[in-house]
Amino acid sequence: MAIKLGSIYGIPLYLDYSWFIILALIIFTVGFGVMPSQYPHLPYAEYLLLGVLSAILLFVSIVVHELAHSIIAKRNGLMIGRITLYLLGGVSEMTEEPPNPSLELRMSAAGPITSLAIAGASYVAWIASTSVKASVIIQGPLYYSALFNLIVAGFNLIPAFPMDGGRVLRSIVWRLNGDMIRSTKVASNVGRIFAYLMMFGGILLAFLYPGYFFDGIWLVLIGWFISSGAQHEYKQVQMMRDVADLKARDMMTRNVDRVPEDITLTDLSSQFLQRKHNGFPVMRGDELIGCVTMHDLRGTKRELWDSTRVTGIMTPKEKLVTVKETDHAKKALSLMGSNQIGRIFVLSDDMSGRLVGIITRTDVMRTIQMQESFLKSAPAPAPKGSERNISVEVGMLFQIISPEYDGIAWSTSFNPGEFSLISEQIVQIAPDRQTKQFTLQALKKGTFYISLNRPGDKKTALRYTIIVS
Repeated sequence: MAIKLGSIYGIPLYLDYSWFIILALIIFTVGFGVMPSQYPHLPYAEYLLLGVLSAILLFVSIVVHELAHSIIAKRNGLMIGRITLYLLGGVSEMTEEPPNPSLELRMSAAGPITSLAIAGASYVAWIASTSVKASVIIQGPLYYSALFNLIVAGFNLIPAFPMDGGRVLRSIVWRLNGDMIRSTKVASNVGRIFAYLMMFGGILLAFLYPGYFFDGIWLVLIGWFISSGAQHEYKQVQMMRDVADLKARDMMTRNVDRVPEDITLTDLSSQFLQRKHNGFPVMRGDELIGCVTMHDLRGTKRELWDSTRVTGIMTPKEKLVTVKETDHAKKALSLMGSNQIGRIFVLSDDMSGRLVGIITRTDVMRTIQMQESFLKSAPAPAPKGSERNISVEVGMLFQIISPEYDGIAWSTSFNPGEFSLISEQIVQIAPDRQTKQFTLQALKKGTFYISLNRPGDKKTALRYTIIVS
């Protein structure tokens, strides 16, 4: 959950609730831990004010840091969904990855360079304030703004993905190997190594040196944050790769349960119970006019259900996130992430803009699993046959998917003592593309073979080496 603060440079700015934790820690640590040793014998209220002003300067600095990333991105045609401030800093949420390593490098370096510039400006301002003997209320926050931003710049330059330094590392590796996916994996692994070392060091610090217990806990938290971020970013890049060639229509569910605009909330509650959904599009004939969710229903008093129509609580169409059926699937994923929503409505390309489908998180995961399975198990057949390796465990179910199904029945051949055929079915991967999916179970350890054949066509046979452990 996050609070929207407004927009800067056309980019929505959000404040995650976890930010209030760091705000309180900064106010307490700076105001009552650091300032008394630097400026003793001040009134309690002044120490509180010093802590608050220092926290505000840090808040502004992080916003400017993230804005630097976003401005470079927007000037190069990339869209920024939002900037969100979290417990351990800020994140600029891009709707797509940089198209080349040069832009990645410029975007990544912009944040730390900006923090260094703020640190330098704050230090110069602090020197000036001391020379004119300005109030402690001015001197203190300026000094710690310089210190904070220096630390932020140094921390972000650590080559631990997904921090700025990790993205710089990815851009360098990407320039060398020309493969963004492999480069992301390298940067992600480096980031996780740094994270594990940080967490290990934090544990040692906390338990071997009791006086630094809280410092050690902070190191563990930061390490966990980096590790989680590295894994998440790598998965996101993989997801974008899996749907790179798909349109929204390839990913959506076409048969969408819907409700008419004139039903009461009592009838709506029955629909939720019967159909097991947590949201429905609201229709006026064939026209989409809004969306109603279980959350909307629960927000209305029970005694009003009989007299309230669904149009009274729905989210109107103008506020819904929609895509056209020929929009890229990546756009739908990006919109779901940047808007933090679980469903997107797919509209027709013609002027009517009628509802033709819906994309939910379940649709996304099913599509990605299908694509990954297809990529691993069903390469385009080679003229002289081909062979693929699959590693499984005894008792494990696995799938083999044929190339595009063209009406000729594919079949499998294997030793029934080694595998058991659980099911076979036609899978619709696009309106005009089908495959045949075989689900099998490995029965014993060893290296065995499965062939995928079309009757009377030996040239396109596929051979799989199954390594069962």
